[in-house]
Amino acid sequence: MSVTEEELIEEISGFLHGYLKDGKIKVNSFLSKMNLNISNIEQLLVIRFLLKDETIEFVKDLPYLLKRFKTTTVMNNETHIGEVRGQINWEQTTKERVTTNYRDRTTFSTTESVRSYNTPENLVLKQLLKILYSILYKDSYTKGFEHSSWFSEWQTYKGNVSQAIKKNIYLQRVDKVNVSDRIVQKTLNHRNRLYRDAAKLLILYRNYTNGQYSKEDLELLLRETFISPKKVDVLFELYWIVQIIKQNTENSQLHLMDGSQNLVASWETNTNYYKIYHDSTGSAELFFNVTSNEIAESNHPYLKQKHNSFTTSKELVQSVFGRTKSNYIWQGRPDFLVEVYEKKTDQLVKVVIGEVKNTSSIDYAITGLEELIDYIHLVKNSKGEYLTDNYIPIQGILCLGDLNFTNQDKLVKVVKINSELNLRI
Repeated sequence: MSVTEEELIEEISGFLHGYLKDGKIKVNSFLSKMNLNISNIEQLLVIRFLLKDETIEFVKDLPYLLKRFKTTTVMNNETHIGEVRGQINWEQTTKERVTTNYRDRTTFSTTESVRSYNTPENLVLKQLLKILYSILYKDSYTKGFEHSSWFSEWQTYKGNVSQAIKKNIYLQRVDKVNVSDRIVQKTLNHRNRLYRDAAKLLILYRNYTNGQYSKEDLELLLRETFISPKKVDVLFELYWIVQIIKQNTENSQLHLMDGSQNLVASWETNTNYYKIYHDSTGSAELFFNVTSNEIAESNHPYLKQKHNSFTTSKELVQSVFGRTKSNYIWQGRPDFLVEVYEKKTDQLVKVVIGEVKNTSSIDYAITGLEELIDYIHLVKNSKGEYLTDNYIPIQGILCLGDLNFTNQDKLVKVVKINSELNLRI
């Protein structure tokens, strides 16, 4: 029986709130029990703050809201000699002349009305917009998501923030100061929606970045801004990764799946520590590639021809298309990878390589098996030595859809969905 996308999400969403690669935003009602032990949670919370409906709506409506920008009038008392600016305050003028030179009839004290932009609510607004501008335009981490589909709405509206900061002459006259929490709280009750919403968002941002949130607040934020993988095949791959995590530990630390190193989770036992990766070649300890230099000196007829073919094609790519072809004759990237290290020595002691095929086709499953065997035999350590020559145990796991198979093998474990699984590593 095949498994639907919603069923997959329900099964594993408690481990996917760190997913930040290409996907779609949706309210996730399944997030009732989730692993909240997340590395770099501050970065995640900033991203999720951007994805809140309240934040997007505020920025979307900002050009309209700024039409209700308010200033205040302040009466300034100043003393002038030889000129009059504003309305003369005769009582104060008399006092000034008495204290200086009562015979000097050119001294005047005046009262002048001056427009003030530094109202408490404008200071709150300015600080929020500066924070949003910094996140959207200066934060290199955020900029790395500009081409993700879940970020597309911000590509449409973020210009409103830039326009307000750089072009609005009234905002430019507001000082950049760090307003107190008391002022922000007071602004929450402002009659003007512009300031009321700005205060609400600034409080949320401060709470998230200062760690002043409850478990319930965090769960609500993650549920409301859940990013689901765009492709079902990716979801299927993550399903198997989560099964491995669940069957091997109850104390995993989740890592942000942001496309950098693709480390999903890590955990440890009394003797070892584990790292599990998705769609990755893992850490600097492993290499999944073979260069043409490795077969250059071979006398085997096939390998000699293969090297000649590769060298010729590399030269033609350069001369015909002006491109430089890499020197790799084989490269791979497993669907998932587990690295096991001994805690005492910090040495790699085991590798688990997984290939996932969301299929009920035997032919496609065979393709997955062949790819998996290549990974097992061609993976190298940091010295360029094949792991199979260095007595480091390698376990292969082939994960399939609803497909029947007969026998298991010591080298490769074959598992299928909706069956009793043994994924202990």
